[in-house]
Amino acid sequence: MDMTEERRQLTVEEIHELREKLLKRREELWEEVRETLTSRLGPEYRDVIQTVREEEDLAQADLQEDIVIEALKSRKAELEDMAKALWLMDRGEYGKCQGCGRWIRFKRLQARPSAIYCLNCEEKREREGRAAAE
Repeated sequence: MDMTEERRQLTVEEIHELREKLLKRREELWEEVRETLTSRLGPEYRDVIQTVREEEDLAQADLQEDIVIEALKSRKAELEDMAKALWLMDRGEYGKCQGCGRWIRFKRLQARPSAIYCLNCEEKREREGRAAAE
């Protein structure tokens, strides 16, 4: 990433471009979610649930649910980030770092339109998250 790029308010055209990217990616993610649910919780899952007779059947159904939920966690997080970015666009606050209040570089937003933190604040949050997990 070019760190010499200035931090500045986005133009209307840039916001429009990034909104289109967000909306397109959001639709792709929802399609992935639908496909995951259909393929992993398809007819076999419904059959197991309808015919649960023993503890083992219920454990198998729970395990299947857990696997699907884990697979969908990252998509859920990305969809939440997109919703927040779109909300900020509607409020006229998109492109401002939610950490330090400075403008996020356009190149970062092009790479990740759902970003709501500048690179410095994102890295700081990740370090703090890792430290808290230890």
